[in-house]
Amino acid sequence: MKQSPVVSIGLPVFNGGRYLDETIRSILGQSFADLELIVCDNASTDNTAAICARHAGDPRMRYHRQPRNLGAGPNYDDCFHRAAGRYFKWAAHDDKLAPDYLVKAVAALEAAPRAVLCTVGITEIGPAGEVLRHYANHFPGIEGDRPSRRLAAVIHANHQCEDFFGLFRREALIGSSLHGTRSGSDRVLLAEMALRGPWVAVAEPLFLHREHPDRYTRALLLKDRQAAALWQDTAMPRASRLFHLNVYREYWRVLRANVTDPAERRACEAELLRWWLTGGHAADVARDLVQSLSPGLFRVLRRAKRAVFGVSQITRPGALPNID
Repeated sequence: MKQSPVVSIGLPVFNGGRYLDETIRSILGQSFADLELIVCDNASTDNTAAICARHAGDPRMRYHRQPRNLGAGPNYDDCFHRAAGRYFKWAAHDDKLAPDYLVKAVAALEAAPRAVLCTVGITEIGPAGEVLRHYANHFPGIEGDRPSRRLAAVIHANHQCEDFFGLFRREALIGSSLHGTRSGSDRVLLAEMALRGPWVAVAEPLFLHREHPDRYTRALLLKDRQAAALWQDTAMPRASRLFHLNVYREYWRVLRANVTDPAERRACEAELLRWWLTGGHAADVARDLVQSLSPGLFRVLRRAKRAVFGVSQITRPGALPNID
């Protein structure tokens, strides 16, 4: 009987031909070799299948083509359901891993048996692979024993969910929300993982996160919510405009599902109430409500805001993506 690999990497892709070969090479070229790479092709219409075929000679690679485009959410989750490793990682088709990513992340999780996720430092690269900057997300208290402190560390921090692409302990993901099918579901999963256990971190910038104009958050989320909803799940009937409120509701759902101790549940509830008073979240929800109830008024207010302040970037702690 074939022994399960230590690490499973799920690579969901749709029309990823531009960067996919680089990504696959960075995974199969890891100094930690006991892995499987599961590529779930969401019925691509470009050369994605041909690129994967070039790597078919490596027995660690498994290629599955979906019969139709399911949307990113179901395809991401299918990667996980096909995995057998003790540790699991999602990989975007346009990102890369430094050669020692797995050997160091696995060692960090092996040294901390209670940890559910290992995050690493980030190297942001451009379209041609040029290094733009090095940085890391910080979650003070995420290594602690109390779920409420760990939840606070995630929901009040300024981050763009890059740590969704960290290395998870696979058993911690079983029964969780996984990727989900709504915008912001990666943020919700990170909150759920914080409730389920502590995280560990490797400071070195081993995750090469590519910034380019065709990224989902650039090409869809910031421009067309309905297109973004269909990108997440092709069965989605219509996009909700209540992005921030939906994320907040999901935070409450994962809290109820994962915290049973009364004292800790109350402490978590207090952090969720504090969410309204931090990071401008109350204003974000109000903006979403205006957009939902009166799109015309929202467009007028948005034009006025941009005329005065320009197009804003996320700078405040705990901010969710600015999708106005």
